[in-house]
Amino acid sequence: MNTMIISISELTSNHVVKEADLMIAEELKQLNSYSKFCYTATEIAKTYGMKGNDLISFLKDRRIIKKVNGNYMPTGQYQNQGLTAYRYSMKYTQQGQRKIKMTLVWTEKGREFLKEIIKH
Repeated sequence: MNTMIISISELTSNHVVKEADLMIAEELKQLNSYSKFCYTATEIAKTYGMKGNDLISFLKDRRIIKKVNGNYMPTGQYQNQGLTAYRYSMKYTQQGQRKIKMTLVWTEKGREFLKEIIKH
């Protein structure tokens, strides 16, 4: 019979990790609450028989979005119009540093806006 002996420090460490995971999950839930019913470029592109990267290139060429510090964002005239939001995810580097990734997503208003842009 295998008997597993767990030290108090292991129990404490496991508890701390579980608590941290719960805190991170709650943080992500709050960050992503604004993007709950939004669409990725890939989801929108599929409705037009395109790939997500093709739609992104099209939007960059039309100067609707731009890449800043590795993230796409709307250009000046398209900011603060309720067209977009961000969806966040987290990962850890090999050194244990937490990195947050932002993904530009489109609201229903933004999806309708893109529909009009693509039609013309």
